[in-house]
Amino acid sequence: MRRPWFVVSLALLAPLAAQQPAPPPTPAPNPPAASPPATTPPAEPRERKQQNYRYDGTSRPTPGDTSVREVRKDGAVERQETLRDVNGRPVTTRATQERVVSEQGDNRVSERVVQRFDPGGRPSGKLVARIETSRAADGSLVTVETIYEQDLNGRMQLAERRTTTESKAPTGGTASIVVERPGVQGPIQVVERTDRVDTKRSDAVTESVSTLRRIDGNGRLEERQREAAVITKSGSVTNRETKQWEFQPTGKLEFVGRSTSNITDRPAGSQVENTEVYATRIAGTTPDLNRPGIPTLEQKVRREKKVQPDGRVVETTSAQIRRVAEPDRLSGLIVTEQVTTPNPQGQTVEVILSERDANGRMQLVQKSVEEQKK
Repeated sequence: MRRPWFVVSLALLAPLAAQQPAPPPTPAPNPPAASPPATTPPAEPRERKQQNYRYDGTSRPTPGDTSVREVRKDGAVERQETLRDVNGRPVTTRATQERVVSEQGDNRVSERVVQRFDPGGRPSGKLVARIETSRAADGSLVTVETIYEQDLNGRMQLAERRTTTESKAPTGGTASIVVERPGVQGPIQVVERTDRVDTKRSDAVTESVSTLRRIDGNGRLEERQREAAVITKSGSVTNRETKQWEFQPTGKLEFVGRSTSNITDRPAGSQVENTEVYATRIAGTTPDLNRPGIPTLEQKVRREKKVQPDGRVVETTSAQIRRVAEPDRLSGLIVTEQVTTPNPQGQTVEVILSERDANGRMQLVQKSVEEQKK
């Protein structure tokens, strides 16, 4: 269930964004109605290394404070995140290891161990996640992720269990995510549930409805968010219309936003996408006092993906955004360019983010470079 606020800024600078073993509550993903025919996914790179840079009022990048390195070896994935301390030395802040315990057909068990470190580089806590995937008798795919966290005494305690169930059929499909956590009195209880139903109306039209419910003060699951989407495909063009409702202080769900987008596929893998987002809040947080309760144009986003003759892939995203200081127009502009360059060892992914300043000039803000080795 997408929020009205279309995040296009710093998230685009993190191809290796930290993988949280206990991610924030998120509804089931939207249906891939616009995806091309299934193909064999490319093999994961053997090694990834990302360095972040920042610009301090100049056109010359300086190394940022964070970096990430990920290595696949002997069936395991090891990931290290570092942060520069006050003396400029890299200090490990998080180390993650993920391995497959067993795998047979659709049945798979894996384990992820996350070791956190304090600013001095000393271990400060551990988190262990066990992920079990299996095929149920009715054909649905069930994934249970059980998360344990280290307490102050060093003991591992159950922190969360997240069960995802997905079922597909020629006429659509269903998905649910059930989140359980230990209650105040000790026993584990359901605290959140997300359900999604996809209905294929025809070869060209798919409808999707998803709901998010959270436990209230009386221990009942109460609907907090709802999203309805219609995806229509005609030739090389895919259109998507989405509406969102959220629980308000009035005690009921109210209409808070909508978005429209169209994606045009072009030859050789190129693509163009245009999106408009309407919301009742500015920047996703500040209520619009000039038009209370009325979704107003919040963002216009254009994304262009071009495949160059030399194999490079250039993806440019331009987002015109509404700001709190000027709620009546799209005064902000954020431009992100991602260039993927293949090489004999693998590929390099470079992302540069620019933003328009108060004087109307585009200023370089951040840059990330990720090296991927086969």
